Amino acid sequence: MSKQSDIPVIEADYDGTRVNLATPPRDVGTYVAQGGLALLKGAFPVDLLQNILDGVFAWGQQCAPQRESSVSFHRIDERPQQSRTPHTFHAYNFLLHPGAIDAKIDTLIRPIFSAMRDLQNAVAGTNAGFEPDAESRFLQPQVIQYPSGGGFFGEHVHPLEPQRVGLIVGLSEKGRDFKNGGTCFRVGGRNYSFEDTHSMGDIILFRYDVPHWITPIDDEEHLDWTRRAGRWTMVLPLLPGQKVTG
Repeated sequence: MSKQSDIPVIEADYDGTRVNLATPPRDVGTYVAQGGLALLKGAFPVDLLQNILDGVFAWGQQCAPQRESSVSFHRIDERPQQSRTPHTFHAYNFLLHPGAIDAKIDTLIRPIFSAMRDLQNAVAGTNAGFEPDAESRFLQPQVIQYPSGGGFFGEHVHPLEPQRVGLIVGLSEKGRDFKNGGTCFRVGGRNYSFEDTHSMGDIILFRYDVPHWITPIDDEEHLDWTRRAGRWTMVLPLLPGQKVTG
């Protein structure tokens, strides 16, 4: 498994509204389009993300998981048989619409997800948002826990269009929240692991059609969905919809 010596590592910081990069976003987009991957270091402050981790976990413990919902909800998947890609994770799915999200959680997560949206659009050259577009596509803010005790996600790929670029914010820290396991990619026939370099506050950018997976997190431990232990991320997929006509 290769390290990231040949992957661009770009310094970044959050000014309270947006993520600022040491390299112009358009150039970063070129790096990702051509090389598949880039790592943004220090994009978000750890104390801010810690508040999100604590708040989202507490919210999930206070309300029951659901399979689907028209409002924000969380779901526990433990190797579901209906899924095409094997996985075990706890997904917190948010809709940033009035009445569709707890007000305290909205206040907590909206600034970071808004900055993620703007960064993703700037790097990818897109204009996606939290509200559905003319084809009913919208960005779905998600917080995902891969729990200690074997949380994982099998290898999978996405179509390049229309999202073009994916981003993964590190919401946990190896050695404190989990012991082993992490995100891997395959680019040009080589496998890359970010287990030791994707720290809390860093962002992985990847071309959306690059194969990727999560190796098992602390597989030797007992799986307990009431524990906070594990690897946590924030992601922002563009969900498909039906084209609006008439």
